Amino acid sequence: MRSWLLVLPLLVSSGVSTLLVRDGSSKVIRVPFSKERVAHNQVSKREPADGCQTTEYLRLTPQRFQQDFLFYANVTVGTPPQHIRLHIDTGSSDIWVETADSEICRKEGGNGCDIGGTYDNATSSTAEYVEGDFSIMYVDGQYASGAYGKDTLGIGGVGVKNVQFGIGFEGTSDEGVLGIGFERRQSRVNQGLEPYPGLVTQMVAQELINSRAYSVWLNDLNAAAGEILFGGIDTGKFKGPLVTIPLSRRTDLPSPIDFIITLHGLTVENGDGEPRELMNTSRSVPALLDTGASFTYLPQDVAAQLIELVGAVTVPEYKGPAVNCSKRSLEGSVDFEFAGATIKVDLKDFIIDATDEPNEDNHILCYFGILGMSEGSVLTLGDTFLRSAYVVYDMDNEAISIAQTIFNSTSTNIMEIGSGPDAVPSATRSTTDADSIPVTATTSAGSTNDPAAKSTGSPNVSNSAATTLNNASTKLLTPFLVSIFSLAILL
Repeated sequence: MRSWLLVLPLLVSSGVSTLLVRDGSSKVIRVPFSKERVAHNQVSKREPADGCQTTEYLRLTPQRFQQDFLFYANVTVGTPPQHIRLHIDTGSSDIWVETADSEICRKEGGNGCDIGGTYDNATSSTAEYVEGDFSIMYVDGQYASGAYGKDTLGIGGVGVKNVQFGIGFEGTSDEGVLGIGFERRQSRVNQGLEPYPGLVTQMVAQELINSRAYSVWLNDLNAAAGEILFGGIDTGKFKGPLVTIPLSRRTDLPSPIDFIITLHGLTVENGDGEPRELMNTSRSVPALLDTGASFTYLPQDVAAQLIELVGAVTVPEYKGPAVNCSKRSLEGSVDFEFAGATIKVDLKDFIIDATDEPNEDNHILCYFGILGMSEGSVLTLGDTFLRSAYVVYDMDNEAISIAQTIFNSTSTNIMEIGSGPDAVPSATRSTTDADSIPVTATTSAGSTNDPAAKSTGSPNVSNSAATTLNNASTKLLTPFLVSIFSLAILL
């Protein structure tokens, strides 16, 4: 799920990636995305359910801006194309964009959305009106509301027709979201309505890719970019086996609706050659793989041991553990063990820039990108984990294929994902008997008491919290009627 931060970009030039022209014979859509450092005043969208407390306290200068990375894909919407950048989110399922008439875009003299871009349906010849109000609320209370539309969405050098998306008139963020999760996680489904075909489904229906599957390579912390391959994998971006693991499903549902797999073990190697087992198969737990989560959320006691190991302490201003950035010199790793696959994350890769300014002790502090979760919650493996993993999200086969990533690889060998049960090339199916366990937890990092919010990655729709949308459809419908009337006069 999206981190939902009101962002102040620091690296604007890196925020625009080239819209590629695809080889017409390939059924792979390559989408490079930019990774941009932004400033904000909280660690991420999700706060830990129970913070790890320590006796030591690092002093901070109050009201200091902290820094983080978000991932943006550059797309176009409409005909002629209108350029927009969207935050990539595998943990949610709605695409939505801003319009220049929205409340937040009209702030600051009307240029509040200049960086992310806005959409105007009245200037697009391929725009369609969709009946119904768009309303999505995320688990931290952030929201967007407005109306639905359909239009051509340009991504990775192709135009995907009839893509349905929300148009935000009111909300709390000046940039939209590219939600590419399961359609059963769309906000309208939580309202009791049927889902609509999502972006990946439309790609398959229009024979642009073979199946509803895509791979994600986030690359390392300091890299400026990564990429998504819709309908393909790049064997030049990972090493070792690519292992296919079935998704876990919730006990009250017939099939998975989240990218959750079972974490069977966790071992830390602190550089002294003596591995320390923190979890094993006797304590297997479900974990959500979510590009929209900045941090990794582990069981409370496990997180506390890792926080102690690196010497991090809880800092209230950071809403989580912080550590001196000099600790990046630490050797060792945390090994995440799944059914048939182990992903190794260096300890230093959990230490993330938080500020450029020294504190009162003249130390530069960093986030430690692991937080604790209460027992029984669905864990979240966010960006601090996913940067070290090459992940294939396969909705058709309800599976994840995962391998150890190669940071900053310049090697490229793109292969199409086919169709059918063995669609992912070069992947081997896990042979472990207990591949996955059912998901019984109803809470996760940052979740509310609302029973509709069943996972970290799901949006939570609440009519009481979102602004009333009585005028939303009228706002969008009016330009359509004007366009139709103008066309009639011309004819």
